[in-house]
Amino acid sequence: MSDTYSSYADLAAHQTLGTDYLISSRVVPEARGAHIAIHGGGIEAPTTQLADYCAATQTSSFYSFQGILSSGNSTLHITSTRFDEPTIFQVLRNVEWTVSWHGTSGSDQTTYLGGLDTELGAAIKDRLTAAGFTVSASPQEIDGNDPLNIANRNSRGQGVQLELSRGLRESFYVGGSLTLASIADPSRRTDLFYTYASAVMAAVAETWPQSRPDAGSTNQPVAGTETVTSVAGYPGAGSVQMRMPFQLDAMGRVAVITNPDKMLVQRSRAVVATVPGEYVGEPAFGSNVSAALFRPSDPIAPAILAEAVRDAMARWEPGAVITEIRPVVNDDQEGIVDVEVGVALTTTPAAEVEQTESVRIVPGGRVVGGSL
Repeated sequence: MSDTYSSYADLAAHQTLGTDYLISSRVVPEARGAHIAIHGGGIEAPTTQLADYCAATQTSSFYSFQGILSSGNSTLHITSTRFDEPTIFQVLRNVEWTVSWHGTSGSDQTTYLGGLDTELGAAIKDRLTAAGFTVSASPQEIDGNDPLNIANRNSRGQGVQLELSRGLRESFYVGGSLTLASIADPSRRTDLFYTYASAVMAAVAETWPQSRPDAGSTNQPVAGTETVTSVAGYPGAGSVQMRMPFQLDAMGRVAVITNPDKMLVQRSRAVVATVPGEYVGEPAFGSNVSAALFRPSDPIAPAILAEAVRDAMARWEPGAVITEIRPVVNDDQEGIVDVEVGVALTTTPAAEVEQTESVRIVPGGRVVGGSL
């Protein structure tokens, strides 16, 4: 069955964070790995709880996207190769191993093992088999071997994807109930939940000795219906962005930027300067500044421009703080507009807000100028 939404931005435009879905994350600075569940909550229960428990016990980073609809959570499923909710890239940017937890159909009790990290995968298979669980090679459609699969998007480009059959997941809870209420109650977990999680953690500790469980950790599991830690909605934001306009660096590679402030400026420029309909992946992306390109030079034109910028930024860069908008209809006969937008990250101290990008927008949406 194909996904309802092609990307996180598509989903966010139709579903409400905090009402229809939640995003939970913890970044542990010293952690070398992460447990993630991008189809958590009611989408593929109880993958959030498994990832959360293992990450907290192992002092690893954690991420989960959780469906919390009363029914039909499968509509919130975004395929692993296209999952681009921005927060997850902040979790994965510096980690070297990833265990991505998933659920698949089937009444048997089987784990389908995939991903490009064959060393960690082999260790997990050995530990699970020794604990009495059945492990099988994944069918191609769920083998996790695509480099774009979110399991493989860590610093090494290698991760493990675990696909747990429904029968196996049901064995982790009393009465086999995988309702939201049931999986949210730790007292309903069976011993098999902890046996399975312990086997996976032991394999991680064996392969990555620095990631052994820390009994003194205060990093407690947090996954639950109250957890919301991200509201970002821009498609594709992460720890690295391609430099625009496109160019090559001194070594002939695609030039990128990594500074968070500069990345924000570049994304904001894209929002302001893109005419809705230009971006094929998300036709609604952009701002309606072109509506004022040929307006007479009257007081209303700057107001229209400012409103268009503010509305677009609120939708596509909700994590940005707009410090100023200075629109000028430079030539209403030729259709040229100057727009200067000051932006900052919500975490940037006010005294350090210096990121401003000036661009000129000419007929057709073409952008002239800009330092990034």
